[in-house]
Amino acid sequence: MPDLAHSLAFEERGLPTAPTVLLLHGFMGSRVDWTPVTEVLARTLRCIAVDLPGHGVTGAPADENLWTADGCVTALAGILQAAGGGSVVGYSLGGRLALQLAVEHPGAVNGAVILSASPGIATECGRAQRRNSDEGLARRLETQGLERFLEDWYSLPLFAALREHPRFPEVLGRRRRNDPRLLARSLRGMGSGAQRSLWADLAGLATPLLLLAGECDPKFTDIAFDIVARCPRAEAVILRGRGHALVEEDPEAVARETVAFLGDCRH
Repeated sequence: MPDLAHSLAFEERGLPTAPTVLLLHGFMGSRVDWTPVTEVLARTLRCIAVDLPGHGVTGAPADENLWTADGCVTALAGILQAAGGGSVVGYSLGGRLALQLAVEHPGAVNGAVILSASPGIATECGRAQRRNSDEGLARRLETQGLERFLEDWYSLPLFAALREHPRFPEVLGRRRRNDPRLLARSLRGMGSGAQRSLWADLAGLATPLLLLAGECDPKFTDIAFDIVARCPRAEAVILRGRGHALVEEDPEAVARETVAFLGDCRH
């Protein structure tokens, strides 16, 4: 099997000898999204921010395995293991992958921070419905183009707080750099309907977890507390006045909570 990790583009910041933290962005994002966060984290950590398949500099990797959650997580584990192990921080899509990484590679992950993300969809029926929904979104990307998709995507209630945020025009500018065909492929291969459910793994997970969610994002606030109820080493922090897009809405709070939590994990 080829070394899938070499197919993922990433950027390092911080001291090479410091503890490693792997950062995973959300759908339509890139490693650039983490820049305000890594400006803080890099003072004490070695930060590796990855461009996931279909996004950023990684673009379209040739290996089909990388377009699945399982294959992508294997590649991410390779990056973390090559660094001697460490922690992982993920938002939304990246949060689902980060949680799977912690579940399947506990020897490489000593702590995980999960932002606005879930352990997936518990039932096969629910996953099938979501796959159908994601297929519809993928076809819209392919037929209607990116601009129409962005207009509809950011009109969702999930992003109400982000739309009012002064950083929103900058975020929208970065999203316009995506290739809609690659986003469609990402939805089909790594949407929450395509990824396996991790709910049953939570009770046995020994890796410390921090769940971050926005007060104005009730769905993921509820999910965060549900995970805490099931996972013996999980805790939740709810950021007041924030919505779903925590990395863009409040990178300072994300960095502050991450540094404090990962510092505790090392003691």
